[in-house]
Amino acid sequence: MLHTVNASPYASSALANCLRYSEKHSEILLLEDAVVAGILGGQWEGQLISSGRRIYVLQEDAIARGIEQKIVSQFELIDMEGFVELTARHVTQMKW
Repeated sequence: MLHTVNASPYASSALANCLRYSEKHSEILLLEDAVVAGILGGQWEGQLISSGRRIYVLQEDAIARGIEQKIVSQFELIDMEGFVELTARHVTQMKW
């Protein structure tokens, strides 16, 4: 299942809830303000890595926030084409 999170984890519990309720083999896409969770050395880095889920960060949103070069290397930066491919690959999706 693909989980998309668009709210900053510093202003919303969406990412925390996503991690709590999603299954270990799920994939998570951080977009819009949620991309700040992917910052190297940030509060969410350890939780996301240890979650065992595959984490994607929408590149356009990271660029817009000036953090593209600060994204954790274990997370995959994807462009809009990659976003479309992710959604096509997953029949079931959950937006947080």
